[in-house]
Amino acid sequence: MYAVGTAVQIWLGEQIWLSGVVVAHQPPAVWVRTEDGRAWFVTNRRRIRQEENLDAD
Repeated sequence: MYAVGTAVQIWLGEQIWLSGVVVAHQPPAVWVRTEDGRAWFVTNRRRIRQEENLDAD
């Protein structure tokens, strides 16, 4: 499970990943607040991943 404060991306389908931050745990899932301010209850591990660093050298 991702720790509160972890930068993640959530899958919305159609190859769309939204960036956000884990803000709370509520089994069986986590709450993620996306950059646009919306909160998402994410239950499926395949629909969440740790934020990728796209600025890597």
